Order: sequence, then structure tokens, then C-alpha cells
Amino acid sequence: MTPSQAAAAKSAINASICAYQIHPKGWVPDPPTPPVTRTIPGPGGAYFYNVVPTYQDQVGFVGTAASGYAPLFASTGKDEINAALVGALANGKLLVAIRGTIPPTLHNNDIFAWMADWMNDADIPQTHWWVKQLPVIRDCRAETGFVKAMLSLWPSIGHMIDTVLATTPCTGVVVTGHSKGAAMTFLAAQLIEAAFPQFKNAIEVHAFAPPPVGNKIFQSFYGSLAATTHRYQVENDVVPFLPFWAEADFFPFIHFPKTWEELAWAALILGIIVDTDGGYYAVGDFTYFDANHLWVPGADVLTSAMPAVVNALNSEQFSTVADAHSAVSSYLPCFP
Repeated sequence: MTPSQAAAAKSAINASICAYQIHPKGWVPDPPTPPVTRTIPGPGGAYFYNVVPTYQDQVGFVGTAASGYAPLFASTGKDEINAALVGALANGKLLVAIRGTIPPTLHNNDIFAWMADWMNDADIPQTHWWVKQLPVIRDCRAETGFVKAMLSLWPSIGHMIDTVLATTPCTGVVVTGHSKGAAMTFLAAQLIEAAFPQFKNAIEVHAFAPPPVGNKIFQSFYGSLAATTHRYQVENDVVPFLPFWAEADFFPFIHFPKTWEELAWAALILGIIVDTDGGYYAVGDFTYFDANHLWVPGADVLTSAMPAVVNALNSEQFSTVADAHSAVSSYLPCFP
């Protein structure tokens, strides 16, 4: 990881955390830490954005929170489940940050129950993925849930990009997100590249804890974007392996003390393989951090991230696995 990539990633993870400050109307937070200095209502009052200088001022926007600056933001879907923000950076680039999944509440540290619910409830089957302005690629597919979310949010993202560019010329685009938001960055980057051809070869993606999104053909269709796409993963984080990462299948290595549990797990795995039509494939390069938030040069998924997750799950370190996915306490400290 070069110093320039690390600096860009630090900006991006803070932006990804800022995207979590987009909330639906009526959302009541715990006492905010760090403090919110301003709340901005969205159009129609269906959602709002909390300005948190601790994170926002680390992004590198053209203005500071104290000066009154805030990025554009939007939320769509049932219960405002999809959200993103767009702003201009002081370095001349435009930033798009997509909000991730609201973190789960784990009852009795039951990470396996959460994983099963997550995969059963999500739209994990493949669906056709086609980008307007580009040739149709037969059998190019991506996960249905992420595609639905991206297509719901894309008109708003496109409009916000147009709005920023109308007053602020930009030389490139940074697309970022954490968790679900990270998965959607791969789709968003393709849509931006097609809709804004002036940014061809000037788009970079920083995806934190991204689940894999597309099939093998999607991996090829992703094209030149792969060279500037960076996936970040912290030790013990299981989410990047879900719903089924075909190139890093950890499921067979998880074991249970009781036969009926083994059988139930095997049935779940079989269902996932069938539902995902053989699984999904990753794009871009891989950057790995250990549990102390230190970069591990040359780390490989199969010899670092996967064994760590398997060991944590088999030894029932469920709170460790859950905590490893946190944008604030797990990923942010990797970029001091």
C-alpha cells in the first residue's frame, strides 16, 4: 500500500462513516459520540444528515464543517434503506460515499444466527447486470439485492454529481463505502464511468469490508476499473465472505459439536450455493489489516483472512467477529 493510497483510504473511510450519518425521519440515536454540530433535513423531510466534524473534516472536502460546508446527500427505498452522499474534494476530485448496512444487534453473541438470517433474508440470487451506454454482456450477473439498491439510488447519485459539477470542475472520482455500501461501489463505479465519460480512467474505488458482487463474467466486465479498485479487510471480519465468495469458500471449515448442527449448516451451505448459482467473485486488489489495525504486506485471502475467520468462528469468538466489521472501531484505526 503506497502512501498515496493510504491517504486516499483515510479520506474514504471517514467519508464512508459520514454516509452512516444519513438517517430516516424519526430516527433517535444513542447519545452521539463524537458530537453532532448540525442536522440538515433532506428534501421533503423524509431523512436528514448529521454533520459530525470529527469524521467530515477528515474527508478533505472543499469546505470545513465550521465553515458551514456539508456534502449533498440522498436516501431512497423502503424505510430510506439506501443512502449516499456526494461532495467535491479539495484535491480536485469528486467523492461518492454509499451508506452501508445498519449494524445488527447480536443476541447472546449468536453470530451464526445473524449470518443465517442475513443470507436468508437478503436477495442473494444473481440477476442480470447491464450498464446503459455500454454493450450488453450476455450472462453478466450481480447479486439481486445490491443491484436493486444501486438502481434505486443511482438517479439521486447522478443528479448530485451533476449538481456538484455545475459549480465545481473535478478531475476524477472517488467511490467509497463500507459493508453493503462497499459492495455497491463496484456497481456505482461502472455507472459513473458510463454516464460521465470525462472520468474514464479517472475513477478509484475504496471498498471497506465489501461482500463480493458479481459472477465470473462480471469480474471480466469490470475491466480497467479493477486497476484502481482497492478492497480492504480487517482480520476476523466475516462479511466480505458473504453470501458466498466462490474463490474463498470458508463454509466447509466451520464445525459444530452436534450432528444436527452440522447437518443444518450443510443444508444452509447447499442452499446458498444454489441460490447464488455458484457464488460471487471479487474485483480489484486486496489490502489486509491484522487485529491490531496494522497493514499486512503481501497478505493473501486464502492464507490470512479466511483462516482467521474460520478460527474465530470455530472458537466461538463471536463478539470479536462482530466487532471486526465496525467501520468506526475496526476499519478507521487502520488509517491513523
